[in-house]
Formats: sequence, structure tokens, C-alpha cells
Amino acid sequence: MAKPKKHSQKLINQAHEMAFEGKLTNAQIAKKLKLTKNQLAYIIYQCETTTDEIIVKEAEALVAAQKARSKAVKPKSFHVDKTKPKEKPKVEPQEEKTMLAKAFDWLLGT
Repeated sequence: MAKPKKHSQKLINQAHEMAFEGKLTNAQIAKKLKLTKNQLAYIIYQCETTTDEIIVKEAEALVAAQKARSKAVKPKSFHVDKTKPKEKPKVEPQEEKTMLAKAFDWLLGT
């Protein structure tokens, strides 16, 4: 005959989640779940948790983070006009100034 569990599966899962997050100490977790330190130690080290629930939660968090990243980095699409480009006006090169003309420009500040 199967041995009855001392603690509910929900309580066990909560204790495991809090313990493996690493944000709280065991004493703080025990106080939050209204357990003694020994009861919490028993739950963490002796009882099995349903790892499927934890894995599903972690996978959902990873998928949500990937979706957020892909939306943030997604480049904007642009339209390519395949018609003939408009003719650009031709620009004639300017004549290069002589050294004397450059000196006068410098002296006059123009």
C-alpha cells in the first residue's frame, strides 16, 4: 500500500520553485509557507516535485523573451521602386583657384 504524503503537491511545488530561484533563504521560505525548517528540508530534499510544471513555466518564459527580442530587433520593410530613376542634374566641376586667389580669399575672410 502506498504511503500517504505528508504535504500537498502544490505546497511541494511552491517550496521547490522558491528554493531553486535562489532569491530567499530556506528560513524565509519556511516562514512564508508556514513550515518549520525541518519540514522545508524534508520537502526540498526528500519529496519529488512535478518537474513538468517547472519545465513548462521556464519554456513559456523563454518563448516570451524570444518573441519580445524578435519584435524589438525586427527591421522595417522598405519599398523598392523598379521604375527608371529620375535623371540627376549634371554638376560641372568648379575651376580650382590659384594660390594667389586663395590668399586673397583668406585675407578678406570670404
